[in-house]
Amino acid sequence: MLGESRGGTAYPEYRLPFLIAGAVFMPVAVALYGWVPGSHWPVYLLLLSVALMGCFLLMISVSLASYIVDAFELYSASAMTIVLIARCLGGTLLPLTIPPLTDALGLGNGFLVVAGIFLALIPLPIGVMRYGPLWRQNSVYTRND
Repeated sequence: MLGESRGGTAYPEYRLPFLIAGAVFMPVAVALYGWVPGSHWPVYLLLLSVALMGCFLLMISVSLASYIVDAFELYSASAMTIVLIARCLGGTLLPLTIPPLTDALGLGNGFLVVAGIFLALIPLPIGVMRYGPLWRQNSVYTRND
């Protein structure tokens, strides 16, 4: 059956492949979002980059939410609250960094730096996918009894 190991146990880490795919392609969409207006490319490419960012952000958000709910079970509401607070802080602080970054480096290169940061974060979900079952056993909130 899909989502189960050979022993028949479904692990929360099986919810992460879409998150990893979204994390891999998100830097491309962000870089395209910065380069299109900076290079005076057609507006339909800008709309395409916005649609791609929305699609990849949705892939990341839904996968992360389902992983959190499955991993923390009884404590999933508290864990989702922390994720929502982090997302709100990111949504507040990231737009404040863009104007100084684009003023200093230009529109294309400024968003290329942001895409590079996203690129540097790709190993995080891959590490959780690989070592997540081991790490969850070290916590009293996510341990499988």
